Amino acid sequence: MVNKVKRRVSCLPKATYYKPREIPLCELEIIRLSIEELEAIRLCDLLHAEQDEAADMMGVSRKTFWNDLQRARQKVADALVNGKAIEISGGEYVNSGECEVEFFCRDCGNAWVSPCNAGRPGACPSCSSKNIYRKGGDGRGKRLTDEGYRCPKFKEGPKNEIE
Repeated sequence: MVNKVKRRVSCLPKATYYKPREIPLCELEIIRLSIEELEAIRLCDLLHAEQDEAADMMGVSRKTFWNDLQRARQKVADALVNGKAIEISGGEYVNSGECEVEFFCRDCGNAWVSPCNAGRPGACPSCSSKNIYRKGGDGRGKRLTDEGYRCPKFKEGPKNEIE
């Protein structure tokens, strides 16, 4: 078996789930899009980088980049056409640390930006509260209750996951 080359990724996603409106996540089939597949779409379709340039930026061959891009486009098309949720997570990548992540404190309302490669802060830099969140919420379509996060209609997680 050939070792999979870790792709260089310059920016982590600001949101990790996308889903059709007004349908709870726990009722949807989920398609998993890897971080490097999202990076391929970002470079080629959003930034309009040439395939050779994008492959160099990710540290892979042009053929490998093309395969990642086609797999990502297929997954996104399936989710959009068939009303499935998209989870963005996992993969084999190295974070180049060029992006930033926004955090906020629920206690004092302070918002700040940290580099991606700095990790999750342990406390708010303003009030030292540990009640901090990444901007954008939990990203899983679940509600916070006294028992913790759960699906609003069922007390279970998502139905299916597709790699």
